[in-house]
Amino acid sequence: MASWQISDKQNIACFSGGNILPSQVVPSFLTHVAANVRALRLAAGLSQKGLADAAGVSLRMVGGIENGATSVSTATLDRIGMALDATLADLVTDPTSARSAQIDRVGWSGDKGGEGVLRWSIDTRREVELWEWRLEPGERYQAGEDPVGWHVMLFVVEGRLTLELAAETIEIAAASHVFDSAQPHAFVNAATRPVRFFRCTAW
Repeated sequence: MASWQISDKQNIACFSGGNILPSQVVPSFLTHVAANVRALRLAAGLSQKGLADAAGVSLRMVGGIENGATSVSTATLDRIGMALDATLADLVTDPTSARSAQIDRVGWSGDKGGEGVLRWSIDTRREVELWEWRLEPGERYQAGEDPVGWHVMLFVVEGRLTLELAAETIEIAAASHVFDSAQPHAFVNAATRPVRFFRCTAW
C-alpha cells in the first residue's frame, strides 16, 4: 500500500487488488471529482495553473477535471490530492454527505469482469500496523480498548472469524471489515477449521 505524505497526516486508501490502479478509472468514480477539486482549489487560494504546477500535471488536465470532461487515473488524483492536502476519498465522495471511513466505490472495471473497489479511507496521525493472525478452532483473543480515534481493518483470507464487539457480533469469511476499535473487542474462531486474517491498526 502507498501512503500520502500530507503535512502531519497520512492517508491509507485500501482497494481490492491494490491502491494504485494503473489504467483509467470508471466514469462513475469521477462523479464528484470536478466539484470537489474546484472547491478545494478555491479554498486553498490556488488558480488552476497554481494547482497544476503544485501537482505536477498539465493545466489542461486540471481544467478538464474541473469541467468533468477528462478521464483520469488514480495516480493523477493522488498528485492533485497531495497538492490540495486532501485524501483520495475527499476527492471522490459526495460532498453533500457526511464523511465516512467506508467508501465502497468501484474505481476500475476490467474487460473480463475484474474490478478494483475503494473500500475505506482512514485518516491517521502517526502509524499503521499490520499483523498476520492465525486462530485455531476454539481459540479467542481478547483485545484491549484502543484510544479514541483508532480503527482496525480486518482481511480474512481463510476460514471464518467471529468479531465480538460491545453491541454486536459479526461473522467474517473471505471478506474484509473495518471498525472503531476504541471499544472492547475480541477475535474468536468458533468454527472447526483454522482462521487466517490480517489485522491492520491505524492511529
